[in-house]
Amino acid sequence: MNNKRNGSILKVRFFTFLLPTVMSIMAMSLNEFVDSLIVSNLINSDAMSLITMASPLVTAYGVVYTLLGIGGSSLFAIYSGRHDIKKADSIFSVTLITASIVSLIILLGGIVFINPLTNSMCKASEYLPEFIPYIKGLIVSAVVIIPVQVIIYFMPAFGCPGKGTLINITANVINLLMDYVYIGICGMGLEGAAYATLTGYAAGFIIVLFFHFTKKVLLPLSKVAPKEFKILLETCSTGLPSAMNQIGYCIKIAFVNSLAFGLAGMSGVTTFSVCMQAVSMVSILIGGVIDAMIPMSASLYGQRDFAGIRILMKTAMIVQFTANLIALVLFEVFPQFVLNMYNVEGDMVMPAITGLRIFSISFITRGFILMYMCLFPVIGRKGYAFMISLADGFLGIIPLSLLLTKFHGINGLWEAFALLPALMLAVILIINITISTRSEGKYSRFMLIEKEDTNVPVFDCTIMMSREDICALSGNIESFCEEHDLEPRLTNFTALVSEEMSVYTLENSQDTKVQSIDIILKIFSDYVLMDFRSIGKAYDLSSIPEGKNDFSSMGVLRKAASSVEYNYTLGMNQTRIKFDRKAKRSK
Repeated sequence: MNNKRNGSILKVRFFTFLLPTVMSIMAMSLNEFVDSLIVSNLINSDAMSLITMASPLVTAYGVVYTLLGIGGSSLFAIYSGRHDIKKADSIFSVTLITASIVSLIILLGGIVFINPLTNSMCKASEYLPEFIPYIKGLIVSAVVIIPVQVIIYFMPAFGCPGKGTLINITANVINLLMDYVYIGICGMGLEGAAYATLTGYAAGFIIVLFFHFTKKVLLPLSKVAPKEFKILLETCSTGLPSAMNQIGYCIKIAFVNSLAFGLAGMSGVTTFSVCMQAVSMVSILIGGVIDAMIPMSASLYGQRDFAGIRILMKTAMIVQFTANLIALVLFEVFPQFVLNMYNVEGDMVMPAITGLRIFSISFITRGFILMYMCLFPVIGRKGYAFMISLADGFLGIIPLSLLLTKFHGINGLWEAFALLPALMLAVILIINITISTRSEGKYSRFMLIEKEDTNVPVFDCTIMMSREDICALSGNIESFCEEHDLEPRLTNFTALVSEEMSVYTLENSQDTKVQSIDIILKIFSDYVLMDFRSIGKAYDLSSIPEGKNDFSSMGVLRKAASSVEYNYTLGMNQTRIKFDRKAKRSK
C-alpha cells in the first residue's frame, strides 16, 4: 500500500457538492431572467423598469443573507471540524435567530417608512401608485426570503447540498408559476409579482419544515444564551467580503453604465449589458465551485487538516480555471451566440463583438481572485479578503477604466475589465510570497495555508477498504511509531486502533462506491491524535453502549483512549481518537 493520502475522499465530496450548488445558482439566475420576461409580457415594459428600480431593496436582502449565510455556515463547518458540536449548533441557532430578527426589522421599518423608501427609488411620481404596492409585497417577502436563504447556505455544511438546491428550485419555480396566477388570472398587476416571490419562498420554508420534522435534514437548533450572540461579530466578519462584493458590484454597474453611455451612447450600454450577461453565465459554475469549496475548507480548517485544504483548493482551482478557459475560447470564437440571445443587431454588432472579446479575457484570472476572496476569511485572513473584495468590487475598476478610456475610448473600458484581475492576481501573489517568506515557511507561498509543525511527526495516508490494505496499514503505523520513539504500549495501541477502526469502517460502509478511508496520525509531545475520515452512512463509535464486561477490541480501544469524538459532517464520518502520553507514563 502507498503511505500517502490520495485525496479521493475529499475530491468525491467536492464533486458531489458541485452539481447541487451549480444547479442552485442556475435556478436563481434563470429565475431573475425569466421572471422579468414574464412580468414584462404580462403587464408591459414599464413593469420591468419598475422592478429594476426596486433592485436596491433586493440587493439589501442579498447582502444580509450572504453576510449571515456564508459567515455562519463557514463557522459552523469550522467548529464541526473541531468536533465542537455544541458550539456549531449554537452558531446555527444564533444565525437563524438573527436572520429572523433582521427580516422582522425590515418588515416593520418598511411599513413605517414606505413613502420615503419608495420615493427614493422611484423618481417618477406617476408610477408610485403601482410601485408602492410592489414594494410592500417585497417588504413582506423579507420574512421568508432571508431566513430561507440563510438555511440554504447551511445545507452544504449539513452535508445536504442537494436538499438546499431542491428548496431553491422549488421556491423559484413556484414564483414563476404564481406570476401567471396573480398577474394573469387575478389581475394584481406588478404587486402580484412581489406576492409570487413571497409564495415561492413560503413554499421553500414549508419544505424546510418538512425536512426537519421528517428528520431528512434535522436542523441543529439549540437554546442560546444572550452571551452567545457575541459570535455574530465573527460571523459577520467572515461573511463580509462576499457581502461587500455584492455592494461593490452594484456600485460598479452604476458607474460603468454611466461611463459607457457617455463614451458610446446606447451602443456602449448594450455592449456592457452583453458582457455582464456573459459574466452571469460563467458565474454559474464558478459560484458553484466556491459554494462547494467554502464549507469543506472551513471544516478541514477546524480539524487543522492543512494538507486536506491544499488538496481541496488544488482541485477547486483546476476546475474553475478549466471552466473559465473553455468560456474564454467559446466567447472568442462564437461571440455572435451571446449577441443573438439578446437581439443585438445592426450597427451595435461589431462594437459588441469587440467589447465581448476583450472583456472575456478577464475570466482567466478573475476566478482565482474570487477563490482567494472566499478562502481567506475561512483561514483567518478576513481583512485581506475584505480588501480583495473592495478592489474587485469597485475600487479597482473605477480609476483603471477612467485612465484607459482617456487613451482608447470605449475599448479602454473593456481593457480595464480584462487587465484589473490580472493586476490584482499579481499583487496578491507578491503579498502572499512576502508573507510566506517572513513567516519562515510557516505558511504556503501561494495560498497562505498553514503548514504542519515540523516537530510533530505526521502519518497521513489513504487506504482502500480491503483486508489486505488494513493489515498492511497496521504494520506501517507500528513501524512509524517505533521510528519516532513512541512508547511501546502506545505504539501497540495505535496499530490496534488503526486496524480496528478500519475494519469497523469497512463493515459500516458496504453501501458506498468509494471504498477508502483517510487516516491521519500525529505524535505530539504529550498526546497522540488519530483522525479517521470516510464516506458513507453515519456510524458513531462513541455512541455504542459500553458494557461493564466489554472486552472486545473496540471496547478496549474506548477504555484506553483519553477521548473518542465523532462527527458526521459534509457527508463524511470523522472520528478523532486521542491517547494521553503523560498519563501512560505516570502509570
